[in-house]
Amino acid sequence: MIYYEASNEVLKKTEQRPEHGGICVCTPDELRRQEPQRFAPHTVDECEKSGPSKLEAYDGYDFIALNVIRDPEGFQMQKMGLYLTPATVYFVCVQPCQAVSKVIATFQETKTPKLSPVKVVYSFFNHLTAGDSEKLENLEDEISDIEEHILEGAEKDYILDIVRMRKRLMFYKKYYEQLLDVAESIEENVNGLLPSGALRSFRMFTARVERLNRNLTNLRDYITQVREAYQSQVDIGLNQIMKLFTVITAIFLPLTLLVGWYGMNFRYMPELQWRYGYFCVIVVSAAVVAFCIVYFKKKKML
Repeated sequence: MIYYEASNEVLKKTEQRPEHGGICVCTPDELRRQEPQRFAPHTVDECEKSGPSKLEAYDGYDFIALNVIRDPEGFQMQKMGLYLTPATVYFVCVQPCQAVSKVIATFQETKTPKLSPVKVVYSFFNHLTAGDSEKLENLEDEISDIEEHILEGAEKDYILDIVRMRKRLMFYKKYYEQLLDVAESIEENVNGLLPSGALRSFRMFTARVERLNRNLTNLRDYITQVREAYQSQVDIGLNQIMKLFTVITAIFLPLTLLVGWYGMNFRYMPELQWRYGYFCVIVVSAAVVAFCIVYFKKKKML
């Protein structure tokens, strides 16, 4: 377990738990060994089990089970737990959490007036959505590029790009919805652990997550429209192919009839013995094909 205390407006690492409040970063096993009676055992277990994000209020502390993004490209989440007590905040992670490490490092290097564990917690949650507006704008640009290429008639198969984008948007949707549930639960402040100033900050955080979630919903609607546009383009292409095959069939149907008619080879068919019969069939066939081509071009079917 690693402890930090607020000293001279910065976080400093200590060997023991600070008496007047601080931060603790540990694993579930370390928490079980060193403070076995402090928190409900099943909450410690939840820090290392998959499940939705949530906040539960207990006697004297709040427990937050939280899913944070570990690998956005691989759609991977990392489960962790937070314990909010009147004096100390516990960050419980099975594996080192990049967001926790960055926030702790920031408060170690930068002086913060009236530094408190609650400020560290708010900064941690704020870090979880840092730069997400720009990320969503980039996703919107990617969707717009796909749409433009589809409307320009590009022959590339965009279905994989669309499916991949839908998966990414669904990944962020689940993330924001769970984060929003936790933020709203924090605002309720059942145990009264947060001062009024911190509650105002968390209300701002909740509003930001709601805005990101709305933007994400708009992007999901956008990619759905792009998928429908792509499907329409595919259907138009198939219709053109079927139209071409229909025209070809219509052109050669009279020739098929002609071949079938004279292919019967009855004995008293005069054309079979006629000297110019073969040449006449060639001329008639060419004339039929030429007439059909001209006709279909006038009808704009070719």
